Amino acid sequence: MKITPRGFTHIEILVVVAIIALVGTFSAVAVNSARSKQRDATRLSNVRLVQSALEDYFNENNSYPPGNLLPLGDIAQSACLSLSGFGSDCSEEKNIFLRRVPRTYESGLKGKITCGEPARNAFCYSVIDDGDSYLINFELENGLSAVGLQTGVNCATPDGMEAGTCAK
Repeated sequence: MKITPRGFTHIEILVVVAIIALVGTFSAVAVNSARSKQRDATRLSNVRLVQSALEDYFNENNSYPPGNLLPLGDIAQSACLSLSGFGSDCSEEKNIFLRRVPRTYESGLKGKITCGEPARNAFCYSVIDDGDSYLINFELENGLSAVGLQTGVNCATPDGMEAGTCAK
């Protein structure tokens, strides 16, 4: 009677380890991609929220709030939006359009849009045409071709959002 050895050969163990490593790598890539897309979805949601508040402000004042390359969400300059415009504290204001102006999530961005002192990644707001319009430059990690936005710099105006840097 012949005794056959039991267990796995070295080759079989190496194949199993290689398969597990590949599955782990693909999983890590998928999770990072999903996180990046989630950050972009949050950025777009925040820009739309600011746009909505700016339209409310315009309806009350017949112009957009003043500002030139204003980093939105900056606690010293633009933490909130009230009838008086962007400010650091709106607690004394009666008409508040946006109690907390959202900041951009800097994670994953390449720093193509910067403003403020010190310069940092931000949603950069500027009023133009004597208060009749505004520009918000913002950056995305991923392009969204379905809505016409690209990886990198994009622009929001009262007319919507478009790919590329805002032109005055």
